[in-house]
Amino acid sequence: MVPGRDQALQILESLGLPAGIVIHSRGVARVAAEAARLVAAAGIPVDVRLVEVAAVLHDIDKPQTRRGEGVHGQVAADQLTEMGFAELAAPVASHPVTCLLDDRCFPRGWPSVLVAIADRHVAQEFMTVDERIDDMANRHPEYVAGIEAARQPAHALEAELCEAIGTDPDALVDQLRAAWRAGA
Repeated sequence: MVPGRDQALQILESLGLPAGIVIHSRGVARVAAEAARLVAAAGIPVDVRLVEVAAVLHDIDKPQTRRGEGVHGQVAADQLTEMGFAELAAPVASHPVTCLLDDRCFPRGWPSVLVAIADRHVAQEFMTVDERIDDMANRHPEYVAGIEAARQPAHALEAELCEAIGTDPDALVDQLRAAWRAGA
C-alpha cells in the first residue's frame, strides 16, 4: 500500500520533525516527482506517486539516527513498513549518500534511483550534485572521505537518468531546478 501525497504530508507534519527536515523533504519530493514524470514520459514504467511519497518520508528517522539509534534510511524504512507502507521501504532505505558506496543498499530500481538523485540535489535549496556533495563535506568534515567517494556514483546515477530520458545533465538539472522552484 502506498499512501497518497496528502496523507504522506500529514504523516511528515505529525512527527514534529525540525523545520529544516520538513523543508528538505518537501523539496526532495518535488524534484523526485518531476524526475519520475520524466522517466514515465520516456515510456519507462514508474509509479510517480510511490516516488513522490517515498521522497516526502525519506528522512523521518533523522532525529533517531542523529542520536545514534540505528542506521539512517533503514530506520525510516522499518518505520514505514510498520505503518503498513512496505512498498516505500526500498527507496527510503537506499537514499543515503552512504548507500552509493555499499552494494548491499545501493539504489536499484527507478523509485530508489530517483529518490537518491533528488536527495543529491536538495538541501534547503536546490543544488547541483557537486554543490550538494561539497555542502555535505563542509557540514560533516568527519565523513569527508566517504562523502567525496560518493561523488562519482552520484554522477553515475544522474547519467543513468539522463540516458533513460534522452537528455544531458545540464538540461536535466534545469528541469529539476524548475520543479523545485515551482513549490518553493
